[in-house]
Amino acid sequence: MAKTYVNNEGNLILEIREEPLSAWLTIKKTGKIIGENEILALLEDAGIKCGFDEAVNYMRLHSLEKEFDVPFPVAMCNKQEVTSILHYNFNPDILSYPENGINIKTLEKLKVFRSGDIVAEYSCNIFTQSGSIYDIFGNLIDSGSVDTEQAKALAGDNIAYDIQNRQFIAIKDGFPYLDEQGCICLLDKVSLNGNEIPPEIQVKCPINMIIEGNVIYADIHCEADISVQGDVQSSTINCVKDLFITGDIISSNKKGIIVWGNLECRSIHNSCVLCRNDIHFTDNIENSTVVCDGEITGDWNNSAICGGLTQAGVAITVFQAGSYDQSKTEIEIALSPFYRNMLLLLTRELIHLKEDKELNATAIAELENRIEIYERALDEKLNQILKSEKQKLKKISVHDVSRPPIVFRILKHSYEVTKPEKGLEFEEKD
Repeated sequence: MAKTYVNNEGNLILEIREEPLSAWLTIKKTGKIIGENEILALLEDAGIKCGFDEAVNYMRLHSLEKEFDVPFPVAMCNKQEVTSILHYNFNPDILSYPENGINIKTLEKLKVFRSGDIVAEYSCNIFTQSGSIYDIFGNLIDSGSVDTEQAKALAGDNIAYDIQNRQFIAIKDGFPYLDEQGCICLLDKVSLNGNEIPPEIQVKCPINMIIEGNVIYADIHCEADISVQGDVQSSTINCVKDLFITGDIISSNKKGIIVWGNLECRSIHNSCVLCRNDIHFTDNIENSTVVCDGEITGDWNNSAICGGLTQAGVAITVFQAGSYDQSKTEIEIALSPFYRNMLLLLTRELIHLKEDKELNATAIAELENRIEIYERALDEKLNQILKSEKQKLKKISVHDVSRPPIVFRILKHSYEVTKPEKGLEFEEKD
């Protein structure tokens, strides 16, 4: 049903018609002079903003004249149906058959899409179409047509199709690609061969990584989880989430292994490992610096901590402790040891960079900013601990034998082992 607008004198009637969307004006013959401003005011009341040229062309095409008491168009919308085109917001030629694995060169070229990002969408170039771009109310005309069922069928793994906005949305973080059927998919984890990772060159990955084989002389920064099906040797890893290693961490102490989630591995030898959450290992921690803010848990019937410094924020549980060669072993519960050791590590790096301030000016500024961020994080962590009324009981447990020399510490209290002892357990004291 058409909607009408009438001026106060009743001699101007504006009719809004639906098909096609248009505005028709009737001027009543009353003998009274009607000014242009009265007509413009009526158009404004109705919200008419566009389509005036289309109305003029319509009258010319149909040889219409403006007459009293006869409606004539003053605004029209010339909507024309066009087929929308699917536009990819990624290069579909870079990644193909990712199930066969990805090499480092391909990984460097890929653009990551986060959960909720628009991977692809249907659209048309409105400025090349012959019809109206806006309707008579100034709204952009959605003139493209899309086969909804066909579009939904194009949504592959980890992709959702938004019918209303005609967009393909990422469900997870990952790299988009087209499968053999042309469906839009999202790869949410990268599989690499450890032998193909170049030594001493930083490899960056924004999504989950699976590395087959040993990782040797590598420098890896991953913004998600890492799974290594082998050993990590003489390498640097910065893992933003969880790190799972089926084998051992060996001689990785230059910049160390930094894990912002949880760490699981078999053993740690001659390495520096900093972990923000929990560490679980099955065999040995040997002559290493191993630190976490949560719990360090070894296999109850097999594990051992031999030499080096092992620190946790909550608890340490192990089968045996101490070395046969009588090297000193320190096992400690401390307040926020992760951020303390991170700051120590970065400060050493900063001192090294400042040996040539001009050459390393950019790196120094970036590192100083990181140190400031971690100092704030440490303060927040300590305040959280001090204000918390309910805290986990701080505890060290050695199920079997402890071989000297060993120093056990829980905060300000310490206990030194000078002779072999069995079944030691220490808890936090007031």
